[in-house]
Amino acid sequence: MGEQEFDKLLDSMPRIAESINAFTSKEVQRKAFDALVGALNISLAGTEEAEADLLPDGSNGIDSEPVNGDPFSESPESSDTDIVTLDANTPEKKRRKPKPKRNWTAVKDIGFRPERKVSFKDFIEEKQPSTIDLKGLAAVYYFEQILELEEIGVGHVMAAYKEAGWRNPSNPENSLQATSSRHHWLETSNMKAIRTTQRGRDWVEHDMPAKKN
Repeated sequence: MGEQEFDKLLDSMPRIAESINAFTSKEVQRKAFDALVGALNISLAGTEEAEADLLPDGSNGIDSEPVNGDPFSESPESSDTDIVTLDANTPEKKRRKPKPKRNWTAVKDIGFRPERKVSFKDFIEEKQPSTIDLKGLAAVYYFEQILELEEIGVGHVMAAYKEAGWRNPSNPENSLQATSSRHHWLETSNMKAIRTTQRGRDWVEHDMPAKKN
């Protein structure tokens, strides 16, 4: 290296040092140094000592291969974000386990033909519930408004199905929750205390049976 080139390199050292110290990987710092010195049209021969002064020793740098072939890209290890390596034994995500199906049984000893009140069979004969949603609504309404029960559970609805001769849903709990979700006729947040909503009561009282076209 000639004296003129050496002076030029010394003048440029502060800016070169500032630039290469922006990188944490030792390998990337070396590439940055070579590129910057090359941009000054200075021969790299004899710059090893200057390079050693500018670059931190191996204990401070991180030796790694450049990412995606970019000589100035940071290595994955220098990132603040943890890199998670997935192997064949790592689940893609935690899957929510389905709730186990409960085996509900029909409540016994329910008086479906109370004195001075309409029987359940007469009630459904009048209201003519024709779908699974309407049947569930009619049953809960009957227990709540006519029998005036404080607590109405899935077992009560199953007992009503049995009294009416209807076929039980394969999953009675899910059926009532689906009715609540679809029509907002029922309040099912507590499956041991199912209630009708105002919308559900209005439907029974004003829209059942369904009007024929």
